[in-house]
Amino acid sequence: MKSKGKIWIVSEYYYPIITSTGYYMTEIAEFLAAKRDNVHVICTNAKYNEKESVNVSKEEIRKGVHIHRILTGSIDKNNFLQRIIRLVHSSIGLFNKLVFSVNKNDQILIVTNPAFLILLMPIIKLFKGVEYTILVHDIFPENLVAIDKIHKSSILYKLLKKIYDFAYSRADKCIAIGRDMKEVLGYKIGNTSNICVIPNWSDIEDVNSLEKDETLTINRLKLNNKFIFQFAGNLGNAQGLDNIIESIKLVKNKDIHFLFIGSGAMEKNIEIFIKTNPLNNVTHIGFQNRSNQEDFLNACDVAIVTLSDGMYGLGVPSKSYNIMATGKPILIVAHEKSEISLCVIEHNLGWVVEPNNPIKLGRLFEDIYMEYNKNKNFNKTNSRKIAEEYFSKRLILEKYNNLFQ
Repeated sequence: MKSKGKIWIVSEYYYPIITSTGYYMTEIAEFLAAKRDNVHVICTNAKYNEKESVNVSKEEIRKGVHIHRILTGSIDKNNFLQRIIRLVHSSIGLFNKLVFSVNKNDQILIVTNPAFLILLMPIIKLFKGVEYTILVHDIFPENLVAIDKIHKSSILYKLLKKIYDFAYSRADKCIAIGRDMKEVLGYKIGNTSNICVIPNWSDIEDVNSLEKDETLTINRLKLNNKFIFQFAGNLGNAQGLDNIIESIKLVKNKDIHFLFIGSGAMEKNIEIFIKTNPLNNVTHIGFQNRSNQEDFLNACDVAIVTLSDGMYGLGVPSKSYNIMATGKPILIVAHEKSEISLCVIEHNLGWVVEPNNPIKLGRLFEDIYMEYNKNKNFNKTNSRKIAEEYFSKRLILEKYNNLFQ
């Protein structure tokens, strides 16, 4: 289909980075490019994880997408100051490239990474007269309060909030990835009329259901005879992992084992806990490539999804949808009205427990294991069916396509 103007998609991360934001923005761009011409991406060469290899050109065409990259230096993403410096540098670079490339009849889709680009978009709208949409994966600066990087009563926070509230409100449309996020965005910008909800999707073609003992991960770790609770994903400050660690200390059943998969700011805390934990019921393996997710996501009896207290409406754990594709039951540690909690409750996919209650969570671990002993088929949920019916990739990507009709 021929389009009158170009579609510009702007993101810090893009292919070959297929972790988190890079994966989603790549899939969106390539789906749109299959439907129409003139889809362009402006991105950086930044790595999400130091173990990822990036060897790219500044300009290339891939699967119909015209890719324009700006070059940035490597940083430690777990170093907050380095991240701030890189985000400022990336935002200015992406802004400069966009402002000299976009025309009035074009359309722009940006994601909330890098965060400072959001502040610059009203300038482009004012001087270029172009419409833009924000895909909201994070809400700033509220998310910084949730991870204790800034205090809500500080003058800096109040100033940042006013600036960011204005910047979000200037977008022609905001895409929230959860109902809770739409609610929080509505308070932030004063209305919900220009906010739509498009959730992340489930890779039902790439991730299928496997028995735990069929996975290479379980066999390599020799955990076949254990009941596995697994947390897989970013081991960051927003995940409330301190609460998980405290709850594990209360579990005395030697048949229960906890498997952490991933890397992040809390990785060292988990490693320290493992070394000092006398029960030896915790295993951690580092960052795993997305190509292996069918194996490692199936390497459990129950999958754990968490959001720290205060993260209500500020993010949605995208891994939840691929967990659904495995058919595994989900234990969500989050506010009961958060998006994934609502999904678990509405479709009977597992259990929901509030954050910062390690005693209740510890008891729930034991109760779930007892339930398993009574009924060996307890984990045969309808998660896979829900993933196929409501969260398939094609279904969700068509919603993005409709935005640009």
